Amino acid sequence: MRPAIRGGRLSFALVRRALGVGLVLLNGAAGIGVGQLAPPGTGGVAVLVNSLTAVGAEKRVLMIGAHPDDEDTELLAILSRGLGAQTAYLSLSRGEGGQNLIGPELGPELGVIRTEELLAARRLDGARQYFTRAYDFGFSKTAEESFRFWPRDSLLKDVLDVIRRFRPQVVVSIFSGTPRDGHGQHQVAGALARQAFEILKDSSWGPVKLYRSARFDSAGTTLTLQGGRLEPVTGQSFHQLAMAGRSRHRSQDMGQLQQPGPSVIRLALWEERDSGRGTRDGNGLFAGVDTVLRGQARYVALVDSARAALNPLHPEALVPLLARALDALGNGTNAVDTEQRALLSHALAAAAGVEIDGVADDWIVVGGQRVQVEATVWNAGASGARLDDVQLVAPAGWAIERLDQPSGPIAGGGVATRRFVVTVPADAERSQPYFLRRPPLGALYDWSAVPPDVRGLPFEPPLLELAVRATIAGASVTFTREVSYRYRDEADGEVRRPLAVDCAFDVALTPGLVVWPSAGPASGPRRFTVTVTNRTRGAAVAELTLTPPRGWAALPRDTLVFAHEDESKSATVTLALPASVQPGVVLLRAGAGRASGRRCQDASRVIDYPHIRPRPVVHPSAVEIHVVQIALPALARVGYVRGAADRVPEALAAVGVPVELLDADSLARGSLARYDAIVIGSRAYETDPALVANNGRILEYARGGGLVIVQYQQYPFIQGGFAPYPLTLARPHDRVTDEAAPVTLLDPGAPVFHVPNEIGPADWQGWVQERGLYFAHDWDPAYAPLLEMHDPGDPPLQGGLLVSHVGRGTYVYTALAFFREIPAGVTGAYRLFANLLALRK
Repeated sequence: MRPAIRGGRLSFALVRRALGVGLVLLNGAAGIGVGQLAPPGTGGVAVLVNSLTAVGAEKRVLMIGAHPDDEDTELLAILSRGLGAQTAYLSLSRGEGGQNLIGPELGPELGVIRTEELLAARRLDGARQYFTRAYDFGFSKTAEESFRFWPRDSLLKDVLDVIRRFRPQVVVSIFSGTPRDGHGQHQVAGALARQAFEILKDSSWGPVKLYRSARFDSAGTTLTLQGGRLEPVTGQSFHQLAMAGRSRHRSQDMGQLQQPGPSVIRLALWEERDSGRGTRDGNGLFAGVDTVLRGQARYVALVDSARAALNPLHPEALVPLLARALDALGNGTNAVDTEQRALLSHALAAAAGVEIDGVADDWIVVGGQRVQVEATVWNAGASGARLDDVQLVAPAGWAIERLDQPSGPIAGGGVATRRFVVTVPADAERSQPYFLRRPPLGALYDWSAVPPDVRGLPFEPPLLELAVRATIAGASVTFTREVSYRYRDEADGEVRRPLAVDCAFDVALTPGLVVWPSAGPASGPRRFTVTVTNRTRGAAVAELTLTPPRGWAALPRDTLVFAHEDESKSATVTLALPASVQPGVVLLRAGAGRASGRRCQDASRVIDYPHIRPRPVVHPSAVEIHVVQIALPALARVGYVRGAADRVPEALAAVGVPVELLDADSLARGSLARYDAIVIGSRAYETDPALVANNGRILEYARGGGLVIVQYQQYPFIQGGFAPYPLTLARPHDRVTDEAAPVTLLDPGAPVFHVPNEIGPADWQGWVQERGLYFAHDWDPAYAPLLEMHDPGDPPLQGGLLVSHVGRGTYVYTALAFFREIPAGVTGAYRLFANLLALRK
């Protein structure tokens, strides 16, 4: 928890409650700290327009869906930017079960990316973002199946908590809660939205109206909004803003065109609190909703005058009006007054040209480190202002030393600087998203140790924040800003990083998972690399220890000497299987530390893409070793075209498959005949233009006697006609989501089930998340289907493994989820894939 500042000074807890809602419109952020990793600036006229649109009335709308990218971004944009409503999107999950088109991250790490992508979208549409504890376990076909993973009472509690926190007057459900929603998790989101509305609608403050999206239901539509209307600040339509936001979901290949012209948003009124009086929906979304600020007529009138008087070339002319409006609002402590004050305070600061900034002299800090922080308050306007107080807010246990007096005048055009020294506690915990600090409980994150005010937020608050109180035109305003680290990049200019805590030594052990055959040529000794990074300032000496599995040969200690901060050194260790080793899973662990200091385990990996804020995620410094019985065919080299989020080639190489990645030059001009097989990674036809351009060479290789194995692809593969014989994918695509679904061999005598590994029932055990996806739906008779499987209650599917002869060679299309199973160490998946590699004639 973070301490509030008492003793007649500002209460930061109160400020956070206010600014957590207010800064969304003003800074285009969604959630605490997001959108502030930029040089200082007031936000200009955009802040004034957006805040003045939002103040003077109480309008609140909560949208509920199941995943990132389920939300109606166009509706969020027009509500927030156009109607001035406080708007939020509640996503039950963070989308951990999806695929990743931009990198290797899957599971929880993909959830971090998709959370940030939601926040990037919210910066454009102006809404806020919330979550429940739900972990996306993958596609499900019914609500009943989803509720087996997501206990209904647990998720309902989370939804109710968000509604009580946000207090919407209107709730919009993206889904209907019926089978027509398709995905079982979509059905759950619709059902919970309706149940929560029923529970709270009769409370004194509860939601008044419940809508569902009628995007594809013209007959059921009761209300339309015009998303094609121009938003004057950006000069784009709300639809265009929304499509730019939707394009932030880059990991899910959601890029959209920003088409000009009309665009209709359709909603269906589902239920309202006072349904006996008949629908008032025709008068608008807020018809029948009390949006008036009671007892604030003078304040509302002044706000109306400020809107009318706004001159974008002279925003300072609004300062007297806004100061009077703040005075008229008073010092009420209820949630509405606090929110209005936060919005108007930032509008006043923007009009007066006052902005704050905070920078630290390091961004990865360790226990015991002293960090210099400089706070600046810039008065870019012509009139003077007064700095009343500057506080640096830090986690409990962090020591803060103030070096300057907090208050003083700031002349027009001047900058006031205040300095602090912060000492990080010796036992400071590594930075990690709060929902990943404890192992999940089934398909729910464990929030039991998370402060209540953080639960449901995208991420925890930043490590350090400035809380500034100033007087502008006689009005007292309070606002905050995250402290960040900045540096000059010769190409990009100013770059900022959020502060993060690490251990004194980062210890990374690779590879993280190894499948190790217990016999045969691939059973020989393996090499592992441990990389230690010095996170302390200056020189350091670390003692490196490696702990082998019980019963394995002991490993020597090593001493690593570092000359400076952020220096990395690597050591290699070779392990051999003990003679008496049995199949199973064991761990090799590593750690480093000073002789008399804290021992460091684990490594912080920063997830960093250009369109999102960087986030550290902690990885264990351990190797999970799976000792298995697996045989490999005789292979000289296997060409591999990497797909989306594809970690299969490294995993295959680790068991002894001689994998060579095929780059654009190899695909265009290389000798493909050198390869015993060519494997195409999942969705590679979407991610690798060189593969698309040279698919003809792949087919020629097959016709000449080669073996081509194509892992699951999506519709562009079919539309491009890249397979040697016709095949189709259904819409929605055929898949088997039950990872334990029974599997039937359609041709038990086929070599793929016998050479070099005998595939039996045990090989279908232990699969994760699903059997497969994007099964072929129809196919040319040239393909032979070899497997049959299906989810409970569904018709059998035979398009999961198709084999055909192409000229003198062999072509395989497999929808089995090897991209998940092989990196997860599923033994049966390795054994079956080894057999696929043996199919060359």
